[in-house]
Amino acid sequence: MLLLIDAMNLVRRIFAAQHSNTKSGSGSQKSIDDTFLHCQNAILKNIERTSASHVALVFDGKGPTWRHELYSDYKAGRAPTPPDLAEQLLAFRHQIEKLGITCLLYEQFEADDVIATLASKAAQHRMPVTIVSTDKGFMQLSNEFIELYHHFEKRSLSCDDVRQTLGFGPGQLIDYLSLVGDTTNHVPGVPGVGPKTAGALLDQFTDLDSILINSDSIPGKVGENIKSHFTTALLARKMVTLKLDCPLHINLSDLRYKGV
Repeated sequence: MLLLIDAMNLVRRIFAAQHSNTKSGSGSQKSIDDTFLHCQNAILKNIERTSASHVALVFDGKGPTWRHELYSDYKAGRAPTPPDLAEQLLAFRHQIEKLGITCLLYEQFEADDVIATLASKAAQHRMPVTIVSTDKGFMQLSNEFIELYHHFEKRSLSCDDVRQTLGFGPGQLIDYLSLVGDTTNHVPGVPGVGPKTAGALLDQFTDLDSILINSDSIPGKVGENIKSHFTTALLARKMVTLKLDCPLHINLSDLRYKGV
């Protein structure tokens, strides 16, 4: 079992919860110390829960990444990691590594792409994978070997769960986001195409390519917008698709959990 943890997704959510429960301010040392303690406990609990033999805590690099080269406003407006918290992330990584857990950070790659690459390679070897994150973009990876785990809601998402949650299969998530956009990362979609419309179009045409090919048959403003903004949808598809081939220069054996 390979356990892959989206580090900053976990850290920032726990930090936000700690900040909301303290009167000392967002950068107080107590809130930061409590954040890292809760993160460490969460990581160890997930190792125990999954009986993972291989583990990686994956951090985001500073970038810019290939997505910024495609679209300069990628992630524009997203609140940065609080400086006091960011300054102590390196010490936190060293602390986690002392527990026998591999920490990964590639300046040129987002954690999402690193996780996707590792998960897909493990799945190719029929190795079960659990990805710990609340990022819905990981749902596109869901298959018989890769499951998602929402640590804060304490629930796993298999392929069937993804279908139940989204209303369509994991393989259609990329095309769905290509139409509606990804507001979390400031990726634009087709104007006037919301979740219900995108779902209906996918029900009718199955995938984005078929929607674009048949845009003349789509009535009203929706059809007009798809025809005039097809390049936006194609750009969004590139942006929301996780990379499965990042050159990481590591083997799965490098991620073996060594214990304390």
